[in-house]
Amino acid sequence: MRQFGLVFTYSFMERLRSKAFKIMTVIMVVLLAALIILPKFLSTAAETTDGDIVILDQTGIVHNTDGFKEQVSDSYTWRVIQEADLAAEQARLEKEDEVRGIVTISEENHQPVLTVTVNKKDDSSAYLGQLNYYVQNLYTMSQLERLELNQADKERVTASLKVQIEELKAGSKSITTTYMPIYLITFLLYFLIYLYGGNVATSVSVEKGSRVKEILITKVKPTQLLFGKVLGVGLAGLLQFAIIIGAACLMLSVNGGGTDIELLGFQLDFTFLDVKTIVVLSIFFILGYFFYAALFAAAGSLVSRSEEINQVTLPVSLLLMGALVLAVFSMMNVDGSLATITSYIPFFTPFVMFARVGMSDPSLMEISVSIGILLITTLAACWLSAKIYQIGVLLYGQKPSPKLIYKAMRSL
Repeated sequence: MRQFGLVFTYSFMERLRSKAFKIMTVIMVVLLAALIILPKFLSTAAETTDGDIVILDQTGIVHNTDGFKEQVSDSYTWRVIQEADLAAEQARLEKEDEVRGIVTISEENHQPVLTVTVNKKDDSSAYLGQLNYYVQNLYTMSQLERLELNQADKERVTASLKVQIEELKAGSKSITTTYMPIYLITFLLYFLIYLYGGNVATSVSVEKGSRVKEILITKVKPTQLLFGKVLGVGLAGLLQFAIIIGAACLMLSVNGGGTDIELLGFQLDFTFLDVKTIVVLSIFFILGYFFYAALFAAAGSLVSRSEEINQVTLPVSLLLMGALVLAVFSMMNVDGSLATITSYIPFFTPFVMFARVGMSDPSLMEISVSIGILLITTLAACWLSAKIYQIGVLLYGQKPSPKLIYKAMRSL
């Protein structure tokens, strides 16, 4: 146990002292700051107006411009002009001197006519739809005033459509509200497992290249070496993850954010993260990390130089990437055959089953079975990787082939 503690401490401290750990932490915190804080500054900057839009009302339905600011667009300053001012405003529009458009409201054969004059058609695309809807409402209300209807009749004529949605499965999760948060968390899960698992493989190959393993393998059991390395790097990764998440939570609290976060135009609602989902995510992250880290460590022990690490870990990386792709496809139908079957395959379970838990309601039995299969497979992968690790760290100048590894394992 003492030897395991030494390996664990060495691996953990080595990871903390590395430049990659510090640089990656700083980059992730800066990136999160850009995503969380920058949109608020951009929205504040967007409060400044983009110019004037002048209104020539020939029907008498416009009494003030407050409604245009509130219901059409607050990006412009809306002004009402008289017929005598039209020529001057058109000259300013052509010169793009503050004026960005001229709105003329007229009436023809008892029908409202809305004319929007701009330099280019695209200049009106941002507000034309809302402008049309608002002016139509103004004209309708003015006609109702002329008919001298009482208030009850006016309300019946102008009553808007009331839309109701009845859920037969009330409280069930909706793909429209959970897809983006689940996608981001699944991608983060992939990124962390790939990053920390790759660090294990790189660390093993570097130590093997320095011939340190030749000494260690005679003093420490291969399983202690393997698990000490995996746990040390994994704990350092969790610490890094905690620092990043802690910084994100701090920025959200300072920024006035809550459970609803707007990111690149998408509204993210993380209220689905109840205790059950968080526990399942934690279990799948831990088991998924150990499963893939063991494979990465075994692969890293098969190379003689650290420059060859990418080539030998490519199959494991492709499996990990395939698990992410399958999870993304499964999100479109989390109760379909693809999601159900692949959620029980250990290579894909950490991602696909989490997507099912986050976006659907699989039974406790289904979750337990998938966790049980993943746990047994992870233990088997660790045992097999320890055997390969014991042989691989002593292979120098030989190209490791399946036949060579099989013979070496039988001799143990």
